[in-house]
Amino acid sequence: MSLENETSPETPTCSRCGIEMERRGTGVEKTVPLIGSEIEYQQFGCPECGQGARFERREQDEEWSRAGL
Repeated sequence: MSLENETSPETPTCSRCGIEMERRGTGVEKTVPLIGSEIEYQQFGCPECGQGARFERREQDEEWSRAGL
């Protein structure tokens, strides 16, 4: 599954530094190995302090939501 042509979440701003975070990773993972449903994710990180944010969605037409880690 390619994430490049799909809509992305708005790039978050770091709550500590106030600067725009950088995209650190994207991918798809299963909630439970072999039998779980797939979750598409995008991870962002602050280049100054290292604070991170992760956005997830289960379906391609679903809106991105911030994951509660």
